[in-house]
Amino acid sequence: MQNKIPTIAFSGIGSVTVTIIHALYQNKIPFKILCRNSDRFQSLSKTPIRFQGPNGKITSIDLNNHLTLAHTETEKFDYILIGCKNQNLKEYLEETKSFLSPKGKWILIQNGIPESNFKSYQNQIIGGVVGWNTQTLIDGLYYQSNVGSLILGEMSNETPNPIWNQILPPHLPVILTDKLMGYRWHKLAINAIINGLAASKRQSLGELFLNYQSRKEALETLTEIKQVIQKLDIKEEVVPGSFPIQKLGGGNGALPTWIRHLILIILGIKYFRIRTSMVQDLDNGRKTEIDYINGEVLKTAREIGLSVPKNEWIVSRVKEQSNKTN
Repeated sequence: MQNKIPTIAFSGIGSVTVTIIHALYQNKIPFKILCRNSDRFQSLSKTPIRFQGPNGKITSIDLNNHLTLAHTETEKFDYILIGCKNQNLKEYLEETKSFLSPKGKWILIQNGIPESNFKSYQNQIIGGVVGWNTQTLIDGLYYQSNVGSLILGEMSNETPNPIWNQILPPHLPVILTDKLMGYRWHKLAINAIINGLAASKRQSLGELFLNYQSRKEALETLTEIKQVIQKLDIKEEVVPGSFPIQKLGGGNGALPTWIRHLILIILGIKYFRIRTSMVQDLDNGRKTEIDYINGEVLKTAREIGLSVPKNEWIVSRVKEQSNKTN
């Protein structure tokens, strides 16, 4: 597989998968989208996807030559990227396992630690940590607001096939790692505040981080996760463009408190209007992934005997708001 372009398919189309599709499309790398039903096939075939990258350029992506109905597909794929919510992941894996080639692998690009729920598939899963933010705007435009990398790591702590460094850059930088959990826990901590905490307050990142009390709660949330990471004996790996949790969280190695507040203020100004995915889920009455973000922290902390009251409060608050909107 290292000497040829792999066969690639997508199951589930959303802001993250569209960003990866954009890179493949620009580089003229073949791929297929496995449509679960004819309605999805028709909707994707009618109008090209519009994608705007951090450079401001808008690309029109015609998917017609890439669409296939899953129930009629006979090809086997080297990689299948799964673009669903965590709560639907088991269903998507079961539906697509017949499409994997004998040595094929799924790539899970969900938030949290999705690999931990599918240990029986250890040799068939690559974890994908997403280092960018892409949102769907009101007019349907997919807008990537920052340059970010796709970090790929095997569950077996091996480094994935180097072909990914050839088929996604320069439109999407790639990092291949044998330290997947270090990146996973770093990104989980970031999501715990920009998704979980923001959702608990139904606020944009500007509203969240330009408020002193909310910043204080964000730092408390990160401190708890820092303690979990240390207890698990995981070495944090920092997603490019992000900031180390070891320095943002309190305790040993922490920056002075005023600097930690300043970093969050800068983030709030830079992404003032951004309402992250979990906030948007609440806005639109959709089920959130709180169980797989702050809930993952809470579950793991209980297993290792740590108390994480701020993360527990966030889980409770988001679920309370979700029940009100559903």
